[in-house]
Amino acid sequence: MKVLTEALAHSLRNEEGARITAHLLIPGSTFTGMTSQGRSEKPPGAWTPDQVVDMLVSGMNQGDFYILCPDNDVTREIDNRRITWAAQDIIENRPALSRWHPDYKSTFDRFLQEK
Repeated sequence: MKVLTEALAHSLRNEEGARITAHLLIPGSTFTGMTSQGRSEKPPGAWTPDQVVDMLVSGMNQGDFYILCPDNDVTREIDNRRITWAAQDIIENRPALSRWHPDYKSTFDRFLQEK
C-alpha cells in the first residue's frame, strides 16, 4: 500500500493542473467494529474513528503525505524508533516484522530504549 500510494502521489504532483493529491494514512490502534473483537467498550489506548479522521483531514490540509496517527499507548518517539527498525529490516535482510521474531525481540527491545 505504501509503495502504491507513494507512486500515485508522485504521478499526481507531476501532472500539470492536477487538483488531486494522495496521502498515506498510518493509523495507530483504532477501535472499530472490525477491531472490537467482541468488546463493546473502547480500550483506553485506542483512538476512535472520528479522531483518526480528524488527524487525516488536518494532515491533508497541511499538505502532509505521511499522516501518522498516534494512539493513547505509544508516543511519536516510539513510533519513530519502530519505523527506523522496520527500515533496517530491509537493509539488514531481517525477517519481516522482526521486532516480534523470537531471534530479534530482545535486540529490538534494547534498540527501543536507546536514545
